Amino acid sequence: MELLKSLPIHTDKIWSLAINKPHQLLATASSDRKIKFIKVGEAHDKNSYNVVDELDDSIHKKSIRTVAWRPSEYTHMPVLAAGSFDTTVSIWGKENDESILSENNNGTIELLALIEGHENEVKCCNWSHNSQYLASCSRDKTVWIWEADDYSEDFECVAVLQEHSQDVKHCVWHPHKLLLASSSYDDSIRIWREFDDGDDWECAAVLEGHEGTVWCSSFEPNSATENIRLCSSSDDGTVRIWKLIEDHDDDDEQKWNQESVLPQAHSRQVYHCDWNTNGYIASCGADGKIVVYKEEEKFSGKWSILFEKNDAHGCYEINTVKWIDDNRLATADDNGTVNIWKI
Repeated sequence: MELLKSLPIHTDKIWSLAINKPHQLLATASSDRKIKFIKVGEAHDKNSYNVVDELDDSIHKKSIRTVAWRPSEYTHMPVLAAGSFDTTVSIWGKENDESILSENNNGTIELLALIEGHENEVKCCNWSHNSQYLASCSRDKTVWIWEADDYSEDFECVAVLQEHSQDVKHCVWHPHKLLLASSSYDDSIRIWREFDDGDDWECAAVLEGHEGTVWCSSFEPNSATENIRLCSSSDDGTVRIWKLIEDHDDDDEQKWNQESVLPQAHSRQVYHCDWNTNGYIASCGADGKIVVYKEEEKFSGKWSILFEKNDAHGCYEINTVKWIDDNRLATADDNGTVNIWKI
């Protein structure tokens, strides 16, 4: 692994990263209540990794914990959701067709909506693949599903999912269908799906096997409707792979199997994992290590460590890892620094 750029851009810890691939734009969320945008550019150009804008820090009163880009056919008007410890989710973009990255932008990205509902800190938010729904999860043990209008200004709560018994740390949608995974302090992952044409949502499966808080999960990006798999990372120091075995359209629960436990590499909590389109999985955690795993043969369930980087951010814990493309990834730490790596 080659370090392409180190960017000490925040004054407090960075919790979350989100990549907008059409714009090569990386968004950051920090305890300093700021969101910054990094233009990641071309891999070979080390001078292209620069902060190009930041958002107003007066909206959120506490740490910004999570950021997520809305998928959209209108790629010139990207929209960003940000969840905060102040219990709210903010939506950012432009009210007209001017790009948020136009040359005359001058930092005028606008607040489009402020969503309220959670009773405690928002830990994560993510958009569905069709951009219809935004999911948010919280320390209040709930997952909320919001239906968004086309302009990202009006949000209606269509479901409050309350089956976790503890803090919900993370939520993520399947890349091709309306399937949601939530990860929790109760050591479990729950899979949620819609029924009655979206009028209601139900828990389709509970994935149990981790022996500690599940911090994160990530669907395999290439799995359309068959061979659906999910990776997860936990306080127990492991990264695990789960596979959907049986799916029914009726009220029967889905059947998932734990397919693999990836080779042990972390010595402490694994905070984040991210599955890339080339099949690689990256993980990071409290031990300051970045690990990249490769499956020996597709669907074999046998994995090996491709790269391992110790002390990747010096003495600091690494809170999040995000693939930029097939060969680059970004990581962020407790000291407010983003590192860009080439595999």
